[in-house]
Order: sequence, then structure tokens, then C-alpha cells
Amino acid sequence: ILAAIMMLLALIGAGVTLANVAWAEKYWLTLVPIFGLICVAAAWAQTRTLDRAVIRQVLHWLAVALIIAVNFSIFRRSGEQTSIATGLSTLLILALGCLLAGVHLEWMFALVGLFLLAIAIMVSVAQEYMALVLLIGAALIVIVLVGHHLMRKWMA
Repeated sequence: ILAAIMMLLALIGAGVTLANVAWAEKYWLTLVPIFGLICVAAAWAQTRTLDRAVIRQVLHWLAVALIIAVNFSIFRRSGEQTSIATGLSTLLILALGCLLAGVHLEWMFALVGLFLLAIAIMVSVAQEYMALVLLIGAALIVIVLVGHHLMRKWMA
């Protein structure tokens, strides 16, 4: 369910990116702590204690936030990157953060990371393919929800 929420937020971000690039940067930046809290909550739900998995997720998402802050404060403000490039690199960093959370925590977060990567590629290569990304995203949300339901049935 958490991965489906993350994908839904990513779909909204894709729409925001197409509508207004300046506002899209703020949206993707806002997703960093939201995605971080979702992953920390997922790690906490697995153990119900402040163990290594929870601490690793906290550090993981703090590192993602730090890299994105450097991206904005140094590269964009120095004029090395345009705001579009900064927004896309922020999206790539967020995609990597989700992908690695999927590798180390829960596989469905890796799907979110791959979906964010697809959004970044589609936005940078051809915006006319965004409808395809939105359809793929909707399909992935359904797959994640069905997969979650089936996993619960098999585990019970």
C-alpha cells in the first residue's frame, strides 16, 4: 500500500512537471521527506523497534536529502545547471533513493524507483510520451496492490 501511495505521488509529480517546471522542483523536493518517512515507517512496521533497519533508512533518506540540497544550493545557484536540469537530477536522485530502499528494505520500493526513473527519462526525452508513463504508473499501482493482497493471502 505504501509503494502504491508513493507511485500515486509520483504520477501527480509527472503531471506537475508537465504543467509547471518551477513548481515541479518544489514538489519533488517535498517528496524526499515524505518518501523517507514512508520507508522508515515500513522498516519500523517490520520490527516494531528502533533497530538497524530503521536507523539505516533514516540515514539513507538523510543522505538523499543532503545530496539534493547540494544539487540545489551549489549547482543550480552557481548557474552550472538550469532549473529544468536541477529538477531532473533531483528526480534521478529520488529514483535512486527509492530503488536502493527497495533493494535493502522492501522490493516494492524498487518499483517506485524504476517508475521515477521512467518519468525522468520521459520528461527529458519526449514529453509526448508522458501519457504512456501515466498508464504504466497506473498499471504498476494496480500490480502493487494486487501483489500485496496475494502476499497477505499466501502468508496467512
